[in-house]
Amino acid sequence: MRERNSKIVRKKKDTVVASNGKLVCEVCGFDFQAKYGELGEGFAECHHEVPVSELKPGQRTKMEELRIVCSNCHRMIHRKKPWKSIADLQRLVQN
Repeated sequence: MRERNSKIVRKKKDTVVASNGKLVCEVCGFDFQAKYGELGEGFAECHHEVPVSELKPGQRTKMEELRIVCSNCHRMIHRKKPWKSIADLQRLVQN
């Protein structure tokens, strides 16, 4: 059994906010705080580029493998197997 590490997700979000001043979807640019104000502050989802289910025993998720995404884009990434990459979904959104 493998579990998601909420600490690395928090660290990823904190690092992005420290660098960019906000969390925006890496696919479509959606910003929860810009749309929902205080309610959306600090909110976004984290997508694991290496699925937790595919991690080997003892293997840990690296921060570079986490991507900030909005809820809609996250659902579209996981909609059908094989899952879309961030780049694949970016191309769909741009077209």
